[in-house]
Amino acid sequence: MDSFIKKQQFNFIKKCLFDLNGAFRNCIDANIVDTTKACIQNKIYDYFTDLTEEQRTILDISKITDPLHIDGYIKDLDQYVYGMPTITASQINKVFKKEKKLKIPNLNDEDSKIVYLGWIDEAIRKLLIIYNLDGKFVGMACRLPSTNSNNTNICTLCNHVGPESEIAFVSPICKTSNPGLDSYKSIGFHVCLDSKTCNDRITSTEKLENLLIEVNNIKKK
Repeated sequence: MDSFIKKQQFNFIKKCLFDLNGAFRNCIDANIVDTTKACIQNKIYDYFTDLTEEQRTILDISKITDPLHIDGYIKDLDQYVYGMPTITASQINKVFKKEKKLKIPNLNDEDSKIVYLGWIDEAIRKLLIIYNLDGKFVGMACRLPSTNSNNTNICTLCNHVGPESEIAFVSPICKTSNPGLDSYKSIGFHVCLDSKTCNDRITSTEKLENLLIEVNNIKKK
């Protein structure tokens, strides 16, 4: 069986099963647990399109009858998960061709099952993000803040809530359709500074894709 579960879909399933675990442990009414389980099953199926019968069987949670079964289900599911295509150093340099002396991350150390590739280059004080958008690698170089605060922020990509030391306000430079001096503009958003943990939490790529489309001035078809 080929991989058919995107990393963000896998994260969504894990989030659903966290809710199921709570129902098992906190509810004494078996009917409510069964109703919750059926609702979660529908949410999982609805997050996919054109599932085959074999794939639906793999995603079937009816066999989970105890919270102790959840970890085994997730472990079995992991073999069907895939992330963004493998990227090379030359492809990274092509995406960020305007960044001078860019530090490339050790690609051998990167998890192959990621939604996006992200890393901080301390030399230029930027968070670099690359994503496979419609079969093409696109990216954004986000300037990091020079000061810290005690604020609590929400990551735009994964919705995690955390302090400024974990989730910072960053600002990429965007291309525009205007020629001359107004050909670039700056936007800002909050994002996890640890891209690995963000990759393990993100359940939807809609906001990430919208940001990359705006930053790179990509015309929607």
